[in-house]
Amino acid sequence: MEKKDLQQISNLLDQKFKENNEVLRKEMGTNNEVLLKKVDQKFEDNNKILLKKMDEKIEELAVMVSGGFDSVNERFDRVENRLDNVEQGVEEIKLKLNNVAYRFEVKELNERIGVLEKKTGVQFIR
Repeated sequence: MEKKDLQQISNLLDQKFKENNEVLRKEMGTNNEVLLKKVDQKFEDNNKILLKKMDEKIEELAVMVSGGFDSVNERFDRVENRLDNVEQGVEEIKLKLNNVAYRFEVKELNERIGVLEKKTGVQFIR
């Protein structure tokens, strides 16, 4: 709830209290005017206390939510750093693989060397 919503609720309560007081005044007459003023004042005091407590609770909630977001941001930063490291590792692996001969190529070359060794009678040291 926002402060303006609380203010609207407070205004509605004030209006209802005043309407009820008017009804009481008509029924009771003017002899109890002092009593009605005290009741009005008590309602106003209670309303102020209620609004103050609601503001405090809203502020506490805002602080808690903010703390939660700070914690989540820290975790995301750590995850982001880990992902950066993984990406760097993948790039290093790709570079190494680009410089390595494929197994089937090596096998084929060994077979060709074997044929040449047989034809020439020369044996290479492997």
